[in-house]
Amino acid sequence: MITVVVSVYNTGKYLEKSITSLLSQTYQDYEIILIDDGSTDGSQDTCDTQAARSPKIRLFHKENGGLSSARNMGIENARGDYIIFPDPDDWVAENYLEQLLAIRNKHDADLSICGHFFHENGRDTVWNAPAVECELSREEALELLMRPESFCGYVWNKLFDMNVIRENELRFDTSLGMAQDLHFCYRYFQFCERIAYDPAPVLFYNRDTDGVTTYDHPLTQRKITGLQTYLKIAELAHDKYPKVERMEYAILCDTALQYIYFYYNSRMNEPETLKLLRGYLDKYMPYMQESDMFSGNRKKIARLAQKSPRAYFLMFQSKRKSYDLARKITGKK
Repeated sequence: MITVVVSVYNTGKYLEKSITSLLSQTYQDYEIILIDDGSTDGSQDTCDTQAARSPKIRLFHKENGGLSSARNMGIENARGDYIIFPDPDDWVAENYLEQLLAIRNKHDADLSICGHFFHENGRDTVWNAPAVECELSREEALELLMRPESFCGYVWNKLFDMNVIRENELRFDTSLGMAQDLHFCYRYFQFCERIAYDPAPVLFYNRDTDGVTTYDHPLTQRKITGLQTYLKIAELAHDKYPKVERMEYAILCDTALQYIYFYYNSRMNEPETLKLLRGYLDKYMPYMQESDMFSGNRKKIARLAQKSPRAYFLMFQSKRKSYDLARKITGKK
């Protein structure tokens, strides 16, 4: 049996579509655990309605405690041999579970990974990296896990073995503000000998945000404290996987670069926050500059931000405005 854990918090707009897709699976030996994490937008009512609709659904309501605590509740109540964690605003193809289980069995793997679409502005873009079915060693998979252009550190495209989780007492770290998925995946990978990947896209990762782009999001304390996740992973990788450690420091530098833009775009006036972000940028800049994960232009932008964060913000903002204007003129989404 496969346990499908869906943590729900104020995602009413897409929730019914997500659950309907999960109830339409070709593979039938599965259960859905809905965790209503204290929703206030009507999502809790949708959960009630959907739970009454199908005996496959088990519903738990809880006080808001965050994504990690909700997923941990799902782990603790799982009845399946395998477990996966799709997001409540995404949806899946009818062979989502069937494909993940088939590729796992084919390679006798400890973990299987599927391909996915990015759904944005009404369009679906295939996200395949690697682009062919393959079997990976732990070391190969760890490096791909860290690369944003690869199969990513998410838990919604990975089928985990509950025996591995139980035997090693794996849980999501509730102290982390961001990238909890990546931290969980990194620790799980330590117990894998073989990891199987099938690039065929069977999940639609929804990035429609009602016109709000990534760079328009406010800088929150949760995001800032989430930077500690990358440091935690780097520390875990230090002895056995020095390349992964360097990759994490490079990602931390690039994330600090993004957050400096958020800082100015949010019109924050917190000198200590800016000082913290500049400190990350300075300390981990060498790792970003040596990394093959970022373009030469991105590295130049990072060096500009290091010298003058406000000049970097103004330049980037100007480019964004020009880009948005060009899209309006051409009618492109």
